[in-house]
Amino acid sequence: MIIFATDLQKMKAEQLLKRYGLSRTKVRMQVINLLALSDQPVSGNEILQKLHLGCNKSTIYRTINALYNKGLLARIIVDYEVKYTLKTNMTDGSAIPADHVHFKCNICNKVFCLKDLLIEDYELPEGFIKSENQFLIIGTCKTCSEQNKMKKK
Repeated sequence: MIIFATDLQKMKAEQLLKRYGLSRTKVRMQVINLLALSDQPVSGNEILQKLHLGCNKSTIYRTINALYNKGLLARIIVDYEVKYTLKTNMTDGSAIPADHVHFKCNICNKVFCLKDLLIEDYELPEGFIKSENQFLIIGTCKTCSEQNKMKKK
């Protein structure tokens, strides 16, 4: 059974697949829903653990690759692991800037999309062709910083 936060979200997931020329499958719908509900990028293993669909790991990764190759997902590499987010905001249907900064907290290990901080489009030397930008800042998030301040008082 596919569980969605709202019927509207289910409809938007179906529209998204249709817009990108992908057929509607149970696994694709669940992966899109999981990513839409997630507040941070999610790895393939995390998707596999959170979705109890009775399918194998290769099915999940084929689904992720199909969604990524069609342009529905953005990816970021954190601690030698690839994590994914939707490129489309499921609330209002707007595009999420692909080339934005991500922040990883050293304390809670959460990864945050800093969508308002765009990565500069650097001019590359002749013969170099960019396929994507990835920019990761590592430090302490606001919540952990505040908790550390409270402990010191």
